[in-house]
Amino acid sequence: MRAMPSTAVKAHNRSAMAQYLYGHSHVTKQELERELGLSLPTITQNLHALEDDGLIRKGELQDSTGGRKAQNYEFNPDHRTAIGVVMRSNELRLCAINLYGNVIEKRNDALPYRNTNVYYQRIGGIINNFAADVEKKHGKVLGVSFAIQGILSPDATTIIFGTIMGNTGLTLETISQSVHYPCMMIHDSDASAMAELWFDSTLTDAVCVYLERRPGGAVIAGGKLYQGPNQCNGAIEHMTLIPGGKPCHCGRRGCMAAYCSPENLPEDYESIPGFFSVLEQGETHHRERMNDWLDHVALAIANVRCVICADVVIGGEAALYLDHDNIADLQRRVTALSVFGTDHFTLRLSRSDENSGAIGAAMQFTDPYMDALCGWNTGPHPSSPAPTRTKIDTATMGV
Repeated sequence: MRAMPSTAVKAHNRSAMAQYLYGHSHVTKQELERELGLSLPTITQNLHALEDDGLIRKGELQDSTGGRKAQNYEFNPDHRTAIGVVMRSNELRLCAINLYGNVIEKRNDALPYRNTNVYYQRIGGIINNFAADVEKKHGKVLGVSFAIQGILSPDATTIIFGTIMGNTGLTLETISQSVHYPCMMIHDSDASAMAELWFDSTLTDAVCVYLERRPGGAVIAGGKLYQGPNQCNGAIEHMTLIPGGKPCHCGRRGCMAAYCSPENLPEDYESIPGFFSVLEQGETHHRERMNDWLDHVALAIANVRCVICADVVIGGEAALYLDHDNIADLQRRVTALSVFGTDHFTLRLSRSDENSGAIGAAMQFTDPYMDALCGWNTGPHPSSPAPTRTKIDTATMGV
């Protein structure tokens, strides 16, 4: 067998050490020697290089056991950061994350959405100022990713179906015209699923159902987001639930979105939080509407599971008001509709929060950066699972 070239050996050792430090809180030279089988001179040399690059930093000294106190080293998650952006009809939401996927800065602006150059120039200024503040307090921003309420083109550069926001045909170039950082787009449901993968290391195969005011979905297969060749997998919101039924924002009738939106729950002039507040008091009409709504959600899930027989994750605005009893009730309704009768699956609430779309979007930059740094190609990261592998030129990221 031919020996590995010295440059490849050095790269391998660096990746192995970076990977181990990433997955462990405090590490000593002795631990690295024991766990990785590297010599102390090699470890020392790489620690100095990684520290000089800002990838790691010295931690506290270990307690003495009678001799010299050992120096701890730890991964620096703020070495690089990324920003996720969510544009809503009346709000602009920004989240910056570090390499552990933790939110380090966030900002919300009550800014009505307008599909105009003036709007995109304005949000560009907001994003640039936010990014500058992030870099001042933390580390270099890898890029900015927009979580989009719409279906994207296969190359993720154009919104090909944007009826919710009225921006069909909008390009990434237009959105990012004033942003001074590399930019990407991702469907908002896919972004939320990426965050879900990060927060839950047990997810392998699942259908994510986001019960937003405009519902959506995403598919996870083999521990990764599965978008498909056309970037539109998991768009369960436009399956026909009731033929010829209520009108949907897509222009058709009877779609899942028209029946499973939490906007169907409140009465006139009642808010969604107000509905759930009255529901807790046991009001009969509210319970009837809740039962109808749960029946429609259960039917949508049962239909999806005829194609993808996987676990189910429930997220979105409505999920904020559902408790474990509601989820158990929903699972019973889905099981009752199952073709197989004895179907066994897990149905649970999402473990992410209201910032999941922005967090998952930002991971389009942090995840491939860690892939390049630690030599990961496929499979989960050691401390938490890796979301989808997005192709990015890491040479521009300072790896």
